[in-house]
Amino acid sequence: MEHLETGYRRLETFHDDDDSPPDERNVLDHHVPDNGKAPWNHIENLDEFFTRIYQYHQKHGYACMMLSQILELVQFIFIVMFSLFMLQCVNYPVLFGEKVNGLHNKTTISDTIEPLNQCFSHLDPVLVISLIIAIIFWLHRFTRVVYNALKYWEIRSFFLTALKIQTDDLPNHTWHSVLQRVQRVQIEQRMCIHKEDLTELDIYHRILRFKNYMVAMVNKSLLPLKFRVPFLGEVVYLSNGLKYNLEIILFWGPWAPFKNYWHLREEFKRSSNREKLAEELSKHILWIGIANFVLCPFILLWQVLYSFFHYADLIKRDPALLGARKWSSYGRLYLRHFNELDHEYQARLNRGYKPATKYLNAFMSSILTVIAQNLAFFAGSILAVLIILTVYDEDVLTVEHVLTLMTLLGLVVTVCRTFIPDENMIWCPETLIQSILAQIHYMPDNWKGNAHTSRVRNEFSQLFQYKFVYYLEELVSPIVTPFILCFSVRKRALDIVDFYHNFTVDVVGVGDVCSFAEMDVRRHGNAKWMSEGKTESSQYQQAEDGKTELSLMHFTMTNPKWKPPQQSSKFIGALKDQAHQDMQLMSTLDAQNTALATSIHSITSIEGYNSILSSLAVQQQLPAGVQTPLGQPPLSFFPSVRIAQPGAKPKVKGGISTIEGPISEESSGLLSSIQSTGHLQGSIGGSGSLQIPQPTAGTSSASDNFQTLDMNFSAMYMHQLHDRNITSIPESRVLSPNTSQVQKPDWFQQDGSDKTDESEDMTPAKPLTTSNEPIANENLLVNTQDEKV
Repeated sequence: MEHLETGYRRLETFHDDDDSPPDERNVLDHHVPDNGKAPWNHIENLDEFFTRIYQYHQKHGYACMMLSQILELVQFIFIVMFSLFMLQCVNYPVLFGEKVNGLHNKTTISDTIEPLNQCFSHLDPVLVISLIIAIIFWLHRFTRVVYNALKYWEIRSFFLTALKIQTDDLPNHTWHSVLQRVQRVQIEQRMCIHKEDLTELDIYHRILRFKNYMVAMVNKSLLPLKFRVPFLGEVVYLSNGLKYNLEIILFWGPWAPFKNYWHLREEFKRSSNREKLAEELSKHILWIGIANFVLCPFILLWQVLYSFFHYADLIKRDPALLGARKWSSYGRLYLRHFNELDHEYQARLNRGYKPATKYLNAFMSSILTVIAQNLAFFAGSILAVLIILTVYDEDVLTVEHVLTLMTLLGLVVTVCRTFIPDENMIWCPETLIQSILAQIHYMPDNWKGNAHTSRVRNEFSQLFQYKFVYYLEELVSPIVTPFILCFSVRKRALDIVDFYHNFTVDVVGVGDVCSFAEMDVRRHGNAKWMSEGKTESSQYQQAEDGKTELSLMHFTMTNPKWKPPQQSSKFIGALKDQAHQDMQLMSTLDAQNTALATSIHSITSIEGYNSILSSLAVQQQLPAGVQTPLGQPPLSFFPSVRIAQPGAKPKVKGGISTIEGPISEESSGLLSSIQSTGHLQGSIGGSGSLQIPQPTAGTSSASDNFQTLDMNFSAMYMHQLHDRNITSIPESRVLSPNTSQVQKPDWFQQDGSDKTDESEDMTPAKPLTTSNEPIANENLLVNTQDEKV
């Protein structure tokens, strides 16, 4: 029986120099000061340097960033001092009229404020301890601000002198254009001493090194973030506080597995140390959990104060804010691609916000609606009477608690309205879930076809939660986080050690990165996502939910000049070939059965994309029995419209710093591939075609960005092929070409066998059930024949 063998390994980059040092791991952080050379050669910490370049560009320059950080310090002082003032310096008996001031008939502000020499003369010991902790924390933040001010001043100089980008011109540059200039500076000044040039993936690896590890750990269900709670069922919990503690444990804390930004500690690279390392890691997690227990009262106090000052006014002005939704912290990790920067990811989530809201609003509880309607009626009736009385005689407001009652009644009415659905709107759950999928790109297989069920609704609400739920989770985080660390995360210590050992590769010029972030379909591809025949991964090695394949497609589209490895290039080419074959079938009676036709029908239901079928010019190729979606007229109804070339340069002005990918290069997705074959143009005839608008500043419609449209269409098409694969291949027969292992229901566990030869430092997997059945290859995209490395 074959065992899964995987482990830490060295990985050469695909465009590496032949004269690279044989072992750069000991000199990667070497800085060579030389006044005779350019100031940007041999930079010591490229991870921090590239991250600051990205943040400087996205946060609009030095002045904006420093002003924001300084005001955060001022805000912290204000919250602490104002809270102390309200606790110590306000004479509440006089303020509430319980104690009459004999000097005046009218109470003034000065009467309600204690003299300063009396305010702080009798501080409670708890307040003193809280103040000391607050001062220490503020000094730490102040030190960070000073450090950032110095570092970002260097980044400012880099932009001005090396990149030749003025601060006022930052909004007119996309990140892609900045990235290209950084690559040119590398060739000229050798910021990295181990490679002559840096690829886009090299720079992304350095910016997103730890983020890629977190995304992979969530994808493989390594982190314990799902819990069974009585009366609530399964609950997903990941607050900002818990996430911060996990990052301390896993990445940059004093006991973290990483010895610096770019290198894993050597002992994690040898499987013989796994039990010892797991025991040490478990102890470290316990100590961090105990520290959270000790600091819990003070962190909770800060959470309450910050939440009150930050959200009270917002809720007062717009009570419906509590009924709004946002993507949860867990959802932001689950839905993220490997090597996806923040602005790219946020744009994708923003586009998915509207259909996600519509989908969940379609599941209003009938009981809750009845209760909300009646509660709104009672509260509204009382509020209406109080308003009429106030209009008649304003002295009504002087009655004790009347103004408070009116405010609360208005809040109740507003909140209740959020739970009352619009009686004139009718939603189609399956259509909405397809609209969501086109934007967020990830969805469990068991959701498809079941979008109307409460189970799918509840699971999706874990990714897209109410804002008031998010606020509650953050408030209870100081209490819950210590328990999760001590009783849940500690149990995964051995799994975490194995994960680092098995899924870390050393890339020349980059350092240690998560192997999933290499987006190698051979090593981490999923057989059910069209990687059959091009993957050697077992169930343990493969990324779930098509993460490798979709991340690869997204990265190649946002960085069209990047050259993927050979097998990944073949995979993308096979996808395009399959799309071309489906395009040729569009004129046959089997058109409805192709993944292309289904993808087109799905994406045309999305608001802003309802002209895609016409722009592809497929109506003329469809047989008579195939209806165009949304009642669109055939293409002959558009005689004077033409197809725009994706590579045409759009007219833009400012505000393009958050655009995904380039704006003046041809898209490299499946949609542009189909269009570039000429089949679409030839099927139109003459000038009858449809204009696909290009991205322009100030527009928010998703259809204005051809690349966004192309990526969403590519994701839908890949999901359609995946659906066909999993229906044509039995679950027990979707195996790796070189292994006979099937998926275990729980997280992978390894046996205690270790290899002593460091040159073959592989941790064997626990034997799994084998199958002698051949791999089925019906309706697969690529050949199932094994390929030798």
